[in-house]
Amino acid sequence: MSARILMYHSVAYPPAEGRLKGLYVSPPMFRFQMWYLKVAGFAVVPLQDIAGPAGSGFPQTRTVALTFDDGYEDFSVNAFPVLHHYGYPATVFVVSDRAGATNTWDENSLGIRKRLMTWDTIRELSARNVFFGSHTRTHPFLTRTEKDHAREEIFGSKRMIEEQTGTSVETFCYPYGDCDPAVAEMVKEAGYRIAVTTNRGSVRPGDDPLTLRRAFIRYNTHPFSFFLKLHTGYEERKGRRP
Repeated sequence: MSARILMYHSVAYPPAEGRLKGLYVSPPMFRFQMWYLKVAGFAVVPLQDIAGPAGSGFPQTRTVALTFDDGYEDFSVNAFPVLHHYGYPATVFVVSDRAGATNTWDENSLGIRKRLMTWDTIRELSARNVFFGSHTRTHPFLTRTEKDHAREEIFGSKRMIEEQTGTSVETFCYPYGDCDPAVAEMVKEAGYRIAVTTNRGSVRPGDDPLTLRRAFIRYNTHPFSFFLKLHTGYEERKGRRP
């Protein structure tokens, strides 16, 4: 038995001048995907629930959690209304020091400056079935960062999000999927219960809750490939896990 954690970034049309278009999902395709989860009988649950029973199985075989990396403004504009329509919970990983600003960590590689949600928006959505997790303070490569600085990125982001939202932050997302045992141990020490990577695959009972795998939903994830990611071992094979 396994469950799926779906990984999104921007729900928007990729700008013509931008690069890395795989980080986008168009609004019509996102609406289709959320509709499909409904008609196919998937239980869409908070990320905390999908990892909680990792040692003893999941509440249903068709169980999915929705995650959104970086906290882009287009989440509130294009994704949240669809999630609200279906009553789906979601987890958004925010770069705490950049809230209300722009994507300074990858602006050059993307070739585009993108707005991030403000704290006012984050607080509003926090009361409407959206859970906010940490994506560090500034989105660095943690394994390449001096240890004390890495600790502050991990601990400080949790502290800031909790202060701003008044909610407990239990989830963490490794920037760029960059993680090693020392970084994972710092995440555990900070008090996070669950952390996700960019490694491909599903979540199986007994998996380490601090290194969970996800299925990356991209601009070119057409309906058939979405079906494969949900119903088959496609992501497991791509993730090269036995």
